[in-house]
Amino acid sequence: MDALTGADALPPPVPVSAHSTAGVAVMAHLRRQVAALLAADAGLDDDEDDAVHQARVSARRLRSGLKVYGDLLRGGAADLLRSELSWYASRLSPSRDLEVFAALLEKAASGGRPDVFDESLDAEALAATVLPWIRDRRRRSHTDALVDLRSQRAAALRSDLVRWAAEPRFEKDAARPAGRVLAPRVLKADRRAAQRFESLTTASPPDAWHLARIAAKRARYAAEVGAPPLGRPSADLARLWTDVTEPLGDAQDAVVQRALVLDRISDPAAPLSAGEAFTCGLFVAATHDREVAARTSARDGWHASRARHKALRKALGA
Repeated sequence: MDALTGADALPPPVPVSAHSTAGVAVMAHLRRQVAALLAADAGLDDDEDDAVHQARVSARRLRSGLKVYGDLLRGGAADLLRSELSWYASRLSPSRDLEVFAALLEKAASGGRPDVFDESLDAEALAATVLPWIRDRRRRSHTDALVDLRSQRAAALRSDLVRWAAEPRFEKDAARPAGRVLAPRVLKADRRAAQRFESLTTASPPDAWHLARIAAKRARYAAEVGAPPLGRPSADLARLWTDVTEPLGDAQDAVVQRALVLDRISDPAAPLSAGEAFTCGLFVAATHDREVAARTSARDGWHASRARHKALRKALGA
């Protein structure tokens, strides 16, 4: 970690209320999320528990925040930071996917049965077949990611984040009340997510579900940015989108884990026995059912939340 880009280089977040300016709200969000990213980033070298996950989450929250209020920052800073944060998070994605799957397999190896595993599957046999391979791949993925995350490019990103969070340079609109500036932006992100979900059907292709999940996450993070000045309606809207998108996270896990097990099956350096291949095939088949069930749950959750969603939008001024 660079000496000048640690969390201790940042002033603390400023208090935000309904009477704060937009600039104060934006500065608080920047400081809070940059500090969280830097703290998690510092744990990547030793591969500390949850460091990869927290670094990715902070990067996503920063990107979404910059999408909401980026036009309040001078000099096109938001576009540059969002692009670099996207690169940063993408370098950690493979490691995180493997980490999640390894945790499931470790539970199975210890005699537990993760809820997402089909009852007909021999979970311990699957773990014995796949877990060592996943662990090795995860170690290599994390090592590869660290090469980039300790590069000059990553150091420049950390430095830029600290500089903009410590002393952001704002356009004139940042001096306006936070509620008036942020509420329309929160509602805009929310509307786009709602439109994505309204168009989903059981026949929708995977790309449509993926785009809906991305839009919903942006709506959630936008509402989180708006919550300090906008109050409970914005915080409740963030929770609504969290509940709706949680099943889609399960669906994405199923897609990723299916691809990983297929890679394991086809790895010529570690050929499987007929029994091991059969067990892996059962898991692959079950991931399709998991994916469909999770997407159905997300769609049903959205339809059940429509009335609540409409009320929250009205409370925010829609």
